[in-house]
Amino acid sequence: MMELLKSKRGSSPIFTAIVVLVFSLIISTVMYIAYVEIQTTVIRNAMKTGLANLAYTISEDTYAALRESDFEEYVATLTGESAYRTKLENTYKSDIANSIDTSTSEYTVDSIGLSFTRDGMKIRYTCICDVTFYVRLFGINMPATAKSVQVEGSHTAKYG
Repeated sequence: MMELLKSKRGSSPIFTAIVVLVFSLIISTVMYIAYVEIQTTVIRNAMKTGLANLAYTISEDTYAALRESDFEEYVATLTGESAYRTKLENTYKSDIANSIDTSTSEYTVDSIGLSFTRDGMKIRYTCICDVTFYVRLFGINMPATAKSVQVEGSHTAKYG
């Protein structure tokens, strides 16, 4: 065996095999990175759709609050812990779950959360979730990478 490795005829196939292996690993890595980016974009688009539905609901409720002259109370309800906020969060989570699968053998979407802030007469909302991507190695799904996906939106309360 050592004679084969020392001879010039034996080193060429080994070098070729190593080069082919390295190139296949590079191509596999690039394809996996592209897959993760595409899936992240799909998840972000689902979050944007859910955010658009949420913005519509918040806009309607803001309009009603401004007409009744209790906008401050509405903002306090929205930014604090309340049953209304919990209802909005549950509606948002169900919108995302209806748009995409939140748990597959390839990824899981966890920690979907909403954050509301007020900037003058503008209400800002931020939606954040964590996505864990998995790789199947030797028959076992193992976490490969985790990404945080964030989507923001706002609307101005100018109805009063």
